[in-house]
Amino acid sequence: MSEAALDPEECPHDLDAEYLYQSDAEVLRIESTDPGIAFVVAVPCPDCDASLEVTTSAESVEESALSLPLDDAEDVYD
Repeated sequence: MSEAALDPEECPHDLDAEYLYQSDAEVLRIESTDPGIAFVVAVPCPDCDASLEVTTSAESVEESALSLPLDDAEDVYD
């Protein structure tokens, strides 16, 4: 994930994937960009609980063996 849409003075902490969980994240929107597609995701700062908007881009796209919708899929984390 690349950039947090928050003033660094309000939340100066670096994000670390070790302290973020899938259940903490919510996709806010998906946007078209010149190189492809970007996802805007809301996550809490693990250090101060500030709400952050993180924008990340897709580096690759691969087929998945998961069944959609994911709520109905079994063994999503295996």
